[in-house]
Amino acid sequence: MSIFIKQYQWVILISATFAQACACFFVQGFGSIALDVKNDMSLSNWQIGTLISAAQLIPLAGLLIAGELLDRYSERFVVGIGTLIVGASLCGAALADSYAGLLIAFTILGFGYSTAQPGGSKSVSNWFKGNQLGFAMGIRQAGLPLGGALATLLLPFIAGRYSVQAAFLGGGVVALFGAALFMLLYK
Repeated sequence: MSIFIKQYQWVILISATFAQACACFFVQGFGSIALDVKNDMSLSNWQIGTLISAAQLIPLAGLLIAGELLDRYSERFVVGIGTLIVGASLCGAALADSYAGLLIAFTILGFGYSTAQPGGSKSVSNWFKGNQLGFAMGIRQAGLPLGGALATLLLPFIAGRYSVQAAFLGGGVVALFGAALFMLLYK
């Protein structure tokens, strides 16, 4: 049983890192399609900035709520549901035809995104101890730039080849997949 636990902790680390990458995929990569969104929806620079702020600043309050939830409930569900919220809000953004609709979707996205950082950290710290914890946290934290890097490669391609709405939908599908995988694998 001990060998299983030692081996399964790496599954947890990989799934937590993957969930982190999927949760932040769109938020970290939005800048790569911001001009496309601005042009397609006839938005001002201020409106684009407000959309980015909704996704990035809302987590300041959301992190406090996520922390409380993590103290009461399993990180499996807090991270999973938060990432599902990210995915659902992006799918909603794909249907938005106005700035107000996008702002609502990005605000909801910000609250869901709030769970990724503290929840992923807690999930890894529950499985790794002592001299392995720092190394494991470093790997898990790499999910943030990994998600952003992949998004900056894929989102402009999707937006250019198909549409901005398809890029929103693509980001939503990535988040939904990450949430489902994390909820399936995390014990």
